[in-house]
Amino acid sequence: MMKIYLYLISFALYYYSGECALSQPYFPSQIVFSPDNNKTIFAIDEINQRAYKTVAYGATVRETSYLMKNFPYATPDSPQSKYYVQLLVDTPSNNCQYATYWKYGGSTFNSFPLHWQINSSSIRVENYIKFKYEMLHSNDSSTDEDYWYSNVTCQVYSGEIYPCEEIYFKKNTEIPLRFTEVVRRGWFLVQETTSYQVISMGKPDEKLFDSIPKTWPDSCRDYSLGILYYPQRMKILLHENAKVQVWPIAPPHRIHGSDTVTIQWKSYESMDCFTWTPNQLLFNSKNFQERQTLTITRVKDGPKTTLIPSFNGGGFDDVTASIHPIFIE
Repeated sequence: MMKIYLYLISFALYYYSGECALSQPYFPSQIVFSPDNNKTIFAIDEINQRAYKTVAYGATVRETSYLMKNFPYATPDSPQSKYYVQLLVDTPSNNCQYATYWKYGGSTFNSFPLHWQINSSSIRVENYIKFKYEMLHSNDSSTDEDYWYSNVTCQVYSGEIYPCEEIYFKKNTEIPLRFTEVVRRGWFLVQETTSYQVISMGKPDEKLFDSIPKTWPDSCRDYSLGILYYPQRMKILLHENAKVQVWPIAPPHRIHGSDTVTIQWKSYESMDCFTWTPNQLLFNSKNFQERQTLTITRVKDGPKTTLIPSFNGGGFDDVTASIHPIFIE
């Protein structure tokens, strides 16, 4: 019996000093933690390719982000059902937006570590931390901590020299304690430390992802939707015209059996100085890559003006029209 007991102790020591140490200096592949005393909470699940982040702003306002492939409640056979989606939800307002990472999408917002985003149309849930330099394990770690430091040093503005990156773990475990890095703040290089509070390790609680709104495909703005122009800015003399190519960035959504978006324009500065043909353009999921031509004619002298589109259908109704102007001199 004593031999079995000693064997189990030896195995445990081997596991914690060897196997667990293999993940150091990186984070566990499945972990829930806070980097700022529970104001922000991350849940990262590399194994199942999903991530969660929530940030509290004051006592009542919260911003929650989700990132995963095979996003729940996505419309069947839609791009959102096949590719990575990042969804951002504000509470209590319930304002929400999402982006799909595919060849016609991508995201200009990202709530997760920047190194996860491979390019504008591709992302993957990876380890929370990515080092800039090779990390070395210190033989002089304390009895309570494992200490890793970069093989490159940095000098801060006050003259001291430190390893550019340092990370500490609870001794012989995967539990990260704090990360120290030399960073630039304005004109100066300073050393900053982030302390981690580990909430759980292993597969994150399903309750975190159960909070995803079931109606998000219809009720949230698709951040990938919008239109492009060529050219977007032009000068048109009296009785002359300019041709503008127009096309959507991504295919319209199919809603109630229709995947057509209708686009019209209004001039807010010079109501009677310009005319344009056709009066509206129609795009659907089959012709959205085909550039259509809008011909703008100046019929009266006047000031510079801006044409602002209006959208109807195809999921474009929630697109902010003012960020898609045509500028005319």
